[in-house]
Amino acid sequence: MLGEKIAALRREKKMRQEDLAGLLGVSRQAISNYEKGERHPDPQMLRRLAKIFNVSSDYLLDLTDNPSPYRQVCEEPCFYLEQKLPLPLVVAHDPHDKTLKQLYCLLKKLSKEDRACLLHLIKRLIGLE
Repeated sequence: MLGEKIAALRREKKMRQEDLAGLLGVSRQAISNYEKGERHPDPQMLRRLAKIFNVSSDYLLDLTDNPSPYRQVCEEPCFYLEQKLPLPLVVAHDPHDKTLKQLYCLLKKLSKEDRACLLHLIKRLIGLE
């Protein structure tokens, strides 16, 4: 299955095995072996393939049907957090908690509809709805 996905994604990008091999720094034979399922890429190679095809490694491994790569956790400092705290009971409790800051950075990037949907889901999960 992994080999079939690699081949399909390569063809979708109109690449030859040689082209993909050049991007990855491996031989054309290595790509051929991946596509035939005779060899499997190591975790680093899998990550590089996912990046080239702009899909998640979970998609390559057939763990999801969603090809979209996952967003990276927000690592930049969230100055907005210290200036304006829309969640005072949670955030003000420990303003130095990196996890809360990262979560807040991600949440503020969501659309209003997505935030409402997420809030509804959380309320259902904790039994408030």
